Amino acid sequence: MNKRLMIALAAVFCLAAALLIYFGGRPSAGGPAVGTVQEESIPSFLGVGPHEITIRNVTKKPVHYRLRAYGSEAPAVERMLLPDEIDRYPAPQTVVISYLKYGSEVTYSLFPGKPYSFRYDSAGNTDIWVGAHGREDAVDLAPYVPTPPEVLAEMCLLGEVTKDSIVYDIGCGDGRIVIHAAKTFGARGVGIDIEPERIRESKANAKAAGVERLVRFKLADATKVDISEATVVTMYLLPESNELLRPKLEKELRPGVLVVTHNYMIPGWENKEVTSKIVLDSEEKEHTIFVYRR
Repeated sequence: MNKRLMIALAAVFCLAAALLIYFGGRPSAGGPAVGTVQEESIPSFLGVGPHEITIRNVTKKPVHYRLRAYGSEAPAVERMLLPDEIDRYPAPQTVVISYLKYGSEVTYSLFPGKPYSFRYDSAGNTDIWVGAHGREDAVDLAPYVPTPPEVLAEMCLLGEVTKDSIVYDIGCGDGRIVIHAAKTFGARGVGIDIEPERIRESKANAKAAGVERLVRFKLADATKVDISEATVVTMYLLPESNELLRPKLEKELRPGVLVVTHNYMIPGWENKEVTSKIVLDSEEKEHTIFVYRR
């Protein structure tokens, strides 16, 4: 083999080796979407434990945040979570999260075994909430915030609840609305929630109130529960959740059924609004009740 041919073959071999190294070390185009934390990219400071922390973004914009172990001096891990994506972290210890709120960085502690989500607060600012969040098998409608007694009593009055009513409370929490409707008016009620603890609490509260025969509680995704028998629907959810449920309300509820919401309107149902009323709770805080007729 002459010298010129040997040089040419050597050059081809070197080029092939370089291409193999270059392309072999690059991630494939079919990799995971941004927002999914892969096993090899899990921050080492979190370790591996029986609990995990889930963070879901239910806003319409990407959320940038930083994460580090509580009390650690190690650099924080920076993440960008796209809308409707979920980050999952094995976390045997408390984790500290930092992100922008009102234009300034805020810091909160996240606890092992808890689900969290970024969502809009009542002023339209992105904030993080704890509750039944981060689940892929159920729609996350709202954080758990109990409705004050003064407000739920007025919701039942504006919803024209009677002994013949069937009240469905979507996101029932501790069951207080359907329990009040049953105890005060003799109405039947169904509470729906995706948090097992809330359902257990609701059943215990109904038994304590002596109305367990009038009310039922379902541990379920509210978007998948048939609500067609309802004569009154109550909701204390967020605007995006009300909007998500609107097609379901239109499809399953009979004409004339009243839908009563606490603090947040149903986008797209402006022409169905019957009335609204501001109610003061025991601490003189204002709450707005909206009433719609299907």
